[in-house]
Amino acid sequence: MVISRSKQQIGVLIMLTGLLHTGVGLILFTKYLLPILSEGVWNTVQEGQWERGTSFWFMMFGLLFIMLGYITDWLVRKRGISPPAAFGWMLFALCVLGVVIMPVSGFWLGLPQAWILTRKDTLAGG
Repeated sequence: MVISRSKQQIGVLIMLTGLLHTGVGLILFTKYLLPILSEGVWNTVQEGQWERGTSFWFMMFGLLFIMLGYITDWLVRKRGISPPAAFGWMLFALCVLGVVIMPVSGFWLGLPQAWILTRKDTLAGG
C-alpha cells in the first residue's frame, strides 16, 4: 500500500487543528481559566460553574485533538500504517453533529480532514 501524500500530512493537520482550538480557548476563556489556576487546580470546577466547565472542556477537546493527531502522525510516519477509515468516519460524524448543533464553530475544519482519512490508499504500482 502506498499512503497518499495528503494522508501522510493528516496527523499534522489534526494536531494544528487542536493547537488552534487550544489557542482560541486561551483567548476566549482566559477570565475563566485563570481562577482555576490561581485556586490551585484541584477541584476548582464545581457544579453550577458553567463558564469554568465550558472553558475546561473546550481546552480538553483541543488537547484531545493534539493527541489524536500525534497518534495518527506516528502511525503513518513511524509505522507506515494508514489510519483505519473508521477513524475518518467517526471524525466525520462528530463534525457533522457539531456543525448541525453549532454552525458558527470550528467543526467545519474537521470535515476535510475526515474526508482525507476515509479515502482508500492505493496499491503500490497501481
